[in-house]
Parts: sequence; C-alpha cells; structure tokens
Amino acid sequence: MTKPLVVGVALSTRGWRGDMQRHCRDHVADVSIKLMRDAMDGVGGEVDLVVLDDDTSWLSPPALSQLREAGVGVIGVYDPLESDGHGERHLRRLGVDAVVPSSLGVEEMIDAVRALAPDREVEDRFAELAEVEDSRVPINARQILAVGGPAGAGATEVSICLAQLCGGLRPLLIDVDEQHPSIARRLGLGVHPHIVTAIEAMRGERLSVDGQPPSTIADCLARPVIGSGTLPFDVVVGLASRDDWSLLRSDDVADLVRELSARWPVVVVKLGPSLEDLSRYVGRFEVSRTIVGRASRIVGVCDGSSVGVLRFVDWLVDVVKLAAETPIDVVINRAPASVGAKSQLIHQLAEIAGDRLGHVAVAQHDKRVERAAWDATLVQRGGLLKAVASLPFVSTAQIGTAA
Repeated sequence: MTKPLVVGVALSTRGWRGDMQRHCRDHVADVSIKLMRDAMDGVGGEVDLVVLDDDTSWLSPPALSQLREAGVGVIGVYDPLESDGHGERHLRRLGVDAVVPSSLGVEEMIDAVRALAPDREVEDRFAELAEVEDSRVPINARQILAVGGPAGAGATEVSICLAQLCGGLRPLLIDVDEQHPSIARRLGLGVHPHIVTAIEAMRGERLSVDGQPPSTIADCLARPVIGSGTLPFDVVVGLASRDDWSLLRSDDVADLVRELSARWPVVVVKLGPSLEDLSRYVGRFEVSRTIVGRASRIVGVCDGSSVGVLRFVDWLVDVVKLAAETPIDVVINRAPASVGAKSQLIHQLAEIAGDRLGHVAVAQHDKRVERAAWDATLVQRGGLLKAVASLPFVSTAQIGTAA
C-alpha cells in the first residue's frame, strides 16, 4: 500500500481548512491532514507539504527556508476578495511553491496538493544535494544554547564564557534579554546595530541605522567601541534601551535565532531573567519564554547564596514548564569557599529541583571577573571559566585558557 501523503495545515479562520479536513477524512484515503502550530512542526519529517494562509503568523522567509531544507513544499492561500491583492503579492514575493485562492473548491485544492506532492523517487537525490550545500549548517548539527537565571546571578558572564570556550567553532552570542540587555556594555560593543536591526535585515524591510541597506545579517554584527583585542565569537547585541522591549515579537526573534543557527554552528542566547507567563500583557517576557522552548540545551545560573538558590528554584519551575525534555545544566556562581557549604548548597538544589537537574558546576567569587567587566575584556582564566568549561557539552578540544 502506498504511503499516505501527509499535509500540514496552519490554523486558519477561512473555510478551506475545515473543508479540506472533512473531505480528506471522509472521502480521500491517500491524504492525511496534520495541524501545524509553527514551522518547526514541519521540519521533523512528519509532513510532506504545508498549506497556509498569507496572514499565517509564523509565515516568514526563515520559516520557508527551514521547510525547504527539510524538503517540504508550501502552498499559500490568499483571499481573492481583497481589493488591493496584497495577500497574493505577499505570497509570491516570499516565493512559496504554489499560490491559490481561498475560494478554490475542495477537490481543486486536493488536486493542487497532489500536484506539489514530493516525488518519492527523487527524495534521495534531494537529500544528497542538501548535504553538499555547505553554506548552511545541517539541521541536526545546529546547537542553540540558552543561558539564563534570576537577575544578578551572572547569566551575562556565563553566556560570554560559554561563547568564548566554543571559540574553535566561531559561535554567535545573541542577547534577547528584554529587561536588562547587557552584552554590548559588558564587552564594550556599540549598541547599534542590534537585534531589531538584525530582524529587519533578515526580512529585508528597512534600512540600517547608517542609512545603507544591509546585504546580510552579518552586516548587523556588533562592532567594538572600547576594550582590547578581537573576540573569538560574533555578537548580535540586545536592545539599545530596555524601554524598547515592545519592539521585539517572540515569533520574529524565534525566526532570527533559527536563521542564525543555520549560519553559525553554535548560537549562545542570553535570556532575560523573567520567564513567568504574562501573556495577558501583550507579549511581556514572551521572547525569552519562546527561546527556552526552542533551545538545544539550557544553562541556568544560580547565585551561590541561600536567597539565590530560592530565586533560582522559582526560575527553574518556569523553565521546566517550557523546556519539555531539554537538558538543564547549572552553574552556581559566587559559591561559598567552604567545602561543606558548597556540598550543602548542591544538595539543597538537587533536593528541591529533582531529576530535571543535569550537571552542576560551582565557581567561587573571582575578582578577575569584576576586573574584566570594568575593562570590557574577556576573562582569561579563573574559577568561573573553569566551571563553565566543565559542562558536559563543552568539548575539551575547544577550551583555551580555562585553567
């Protein structure tokens, strides 16, 4: 028996989606319908092609790129009653594989789906071509490392150390902190261009700050202002002001991080400190919440005091709700010097957090970190760098001066 054609359909208020689902369920044996929440539902090999509207919330160039890399065709549906024809033009400008009106009959819609169905005989050839296209990182080789923790715990320093230790791969560090964007100031980088500029460059919608159209996202990488030396990693800095948090939409940032992970093999994302669900406040904290759900690994940073542990556990509760089965490792920063106190701290954390806790690394207070922060330079050695280097996914082959 021929394998059924699996069609992913985006949520839609138009009638075509319900008509297609009912028709396929009752009358078509070789077409199966699967509802999709976002582009990631289409890249796991479970759907053969996707049907969506011109106003689908997650429709974007990076999302289409991800689907194409997975060998998934895309049909765009527009409303022909729109007097200005914006929907149809939008779909054609994006370059979807087929554009059809929502007024199309259900049988004709099924015919359009079948016409775009993948040829099973050429699927292997497609996979070979995808492998030789070395300009993008293969999906299964991409790493998105999310670093976060309560305010003041040291997530900024840990994210910088992590990017530094993976320097052999030339990683990218991106600051998505909506509350305290600090990477630019910590490393002595300019606050322009920044994450919003990168999103605009990805979309190709607007000019950059200096009035020149950015040709690539690489044009939006941070530029040094003070400090010394060249960084062993690239940086996309956060918002120039935390008051601009409303400029960031979670789906835009998720698209950007996806696109960045296709160009840099390791993307380190510095999260904001708050992950509570405040969706009733129109997207507050949704950027960091969304990235937690998309990360390959999560590194939590805990301040090494009794109050710091309690705050970290509150943060961890929110992470567990969002992260599904994603591994969660912990760096305890500024831990007490006493061996007994450190052991008690780790035991307390494990007792409260339970089996969701992965590797726990411990670093004592280190004045070298403070000096490096004042000088806008990297920490070259010391306890914090050594603790981050001990995380199980940081290859010893990539570690420089961590002693």
